[in-house]
Amino acid sequence: MKALADVRVLDFGLLTAGANTSAMLADLGADVIKIESGAYLDPFRVVGKPDNNDGWWNRSPQFRFTNRNKRGVALNLKAPEGQRVIRELAAHCDVVVENFRRGVLDRAGLGYKDLSAANPRLVFAAISSQGDTGPERMNVSFGSTLDATSGIASLTGYEGEEPRISGMDVNYPDQIVSLFATGIVITAVMEARRTGRGAFLDFSQREVASFTLGEEILAASADPARATGRCGNRAEGIAQQDAYRCKDGRWIAVTLDRPDDTLEAFCAGLGSTAAVTSLLARGIAAAPCNDGNDLLHNTALQGVTLVRDERGGLVKGLPYRLGGKGISIERPGPDLGQHTREVLRELLGYDDAQLKKLAEAGVTSTAPTIGEI
Repeated sequence: MKALADVRVLDFGLLTAGANTSAMLADLGADVIKIESGAYLDPFRVVGKPDNNDGWWNRSPQFRFTNRNKRGVALNLKAPEGQRVIRELAAHCDVVVENFRRGVLDRAGLGYKDLSAANPRLVFAAISSQGDTGPERMNVSFGSTLDATSGIASLTGYEGEEPRISGMDVNYPDQIVSLFATGIVITAVMEARRTGRGAFLDFSQREVASFTLGEEILAASADPARATGRCGNRAEGIAQQDAYRCKDGRWIAVTLDRPDDTLEAFCAGLGSTAAVTSLLARGIAAAPCNDGNDLLHNTALQGVTLVRDERGGLVKGLPYRLGGKGISIERPGPDLGQHTREVLRELLGYDDAQLKKLAEAGVTSTAPTIGEI
């Protein structure tokens, strides 16, 4: 049995920060119920739109990449009946994960105050750009803008050049906040089961990203002149550190404890594998600069970086191993509303008449609403 097999999550997570938090909980065995509707899709379904053919919203590689091991339920958050059903589901869950703009769930009567009234043991993880309080709480952001506001971009790049952001393909702050959030959610669930009281967890992506720069912030606050700034591959106290192009066109990273003017020519004269092997044999730290394809085919990293689901699509792995194993794909990312009937029958005891009524009212629509895309 997996570690979180007795935990159930009501998942409003979108894109990476929220959806990857709940995905890692699902990887650990939690029953994660992802809530979407035809009125509002996870934007990754649209960003990854492969074509204009019917059902395109169920074929996005980006969506499947981050939503493995979940069950999909279609409920319209804007409809009073949809809101009522969600409140019923919350009573059967241990955790809520959401990264909507602040106030969205509160206005729908689905915020922490409302849901915890029905379930005092509920752990409510609110993941937002700037946190739930403060003058910038309503700001909308992506990982790239958080690179800037957190201070990360000020350190990323080469001396004399412009700051560099991680970009939409990485969105570094989104990735790290999901790691922090997963661990804290698990801790809060353990505490809720001990005390019978849940918690509101306020995650500011900006604050989490800035937290990773602790040493730099400390140095700058003590003496602004000591702030590192952008310095490329150089590092204080390291004699020589950089990436070097080898004869086969690939790059390797090398760190030396004493300068060596011949290193660039040495690397250029050898293939990357031979150069790394030779340097390591001499006690010099060296490693190949791998790309995504290298990591995908590295058998030592199976289940840790990228794997494939039963449809053959790429799926994000786990950043750790459990029992020596990486991620296990129990089910691929769900189609929109794929498990609606199953979940409402199982948890709420809904019969065919109730399910039909919700469908006819458009509450459980499994196709995008025109004008909402």
